[in-house]
Amino acid sequence: MRIFFILILTPIIFCSENEINKAWCSNIDGSDQFITKYGTYVDCLTEDYAIEAEFDYKWKEAIGQSLHYAEATKKKAAILLIKRKQSNKDYYNELMNVINKYNLPIRVFTIDE
Repeated sequence: MRIFFILILTPIIFCSENEINKAWCSNIDGSDQFITKYGTYVDCLTEDYAIEAEFDYKWKEAIGQSLHYAEATKKKAAILLIKRKQSNKDYYNELMNVINKYNLPIRVFTIDE
């Protein structure tokens, strides 16, 4: 007796951080990949904000980078937190707890992956 399995593949679309940022930044009339005087790249620069885009689980890195970009551009610091569907933790609240505890001057934008 032979058993045949039919595998049906559903297309899964994975977007990179850069692709998500580029679309989001364009939508708010920002400039993506702005080069600072230090040679570092701001993910999205607007009239008011220097924004670091990062997946939720990398929120700790986003804090430092957003502050660095703000200093380098003389703009306000901001983070675009990309919430992943498969995240099992509430990274947004972890991020906000640190920002609030230390009164960090960082605005947080969120988007779902």
